[in-house]
Amino acid sequence: MLRVIRDIEIEVDKSEICQRLDYEKGQSPSPRTSSLIDSQLEESHVLIEPQVCYAIKPIRDVNGATLSVGGLVFTSHRISPMFSGCTQAAIFVATIGKGLEKKAARLMERGLALEALVVDSLGSAAIEKVADWFESEVGGIAAAEGNKAGRRYSPGYCDWDITQQKELFRFLDGESIGVNLTGTCLMTPRKSISGIIGIGESCITSSACHFCNKKDCPTRREEFVP
Repeated sequence: MLRVIRDIEIEVDKSEICQRLDYEKGQSPSPRTSSLIDSQLEESHVLIEPQVCYAIKPIRDVNGATLSVGGLVFTSHRISPMFSGCTQAAIFVATIGKGLEKKAARLMERGLALEALVVDSLGSAAIEKVADWFESEVGGIAAAEGNKAGRRYSPGYCDWDITQQKELFRFLDGESIGVNLTGTCLMTPRKSISGIIGIGESCITSSACHFCNKKDCPTRREEFVP
């Protein structure tokens, strides 16, 4: 059964926006940028509309690089083994809507590049918050059944090809929350995240980075470096 959640409360911290603007931890932005971040956090909050559409499906098989969930088949040498201890998977798409994206575009059209960048960074931080919220929600669902939940994975992670978005959207009614796939398998609105989360008694809760030797990967989670 597909479910849609709309009443999601998130809070984006100023430091998260600074991080996306490439400020190092502990580094303070210029007074102008700091003021812009503060004003956009206050003004743009009403444009953020967190929504999630999801379904929990049985995992039928994990065989090498192939992961079979319900009637879907995903292929990834890195991701599939992470679901070996799972019996179910939550398939989801999350979004914050088009509001911030449209605002950033209007600002850019007016030549206000810094303002547009701040709004865009706010949107990136906000959708990550929504995905984190849903990951925690799945953890609660799993715990209620005596299971554990793993980390979320999205097409484009590791060697999981972005074209497998099509498989995810075979089960998901993205349009119910205003999310569509383009011909190149990207989502609109851009501030959207799709993926799967494993559920099971023996579910692996570490990141796939823990099992990967590619140390120069720009998205590597350092806390899992062996």
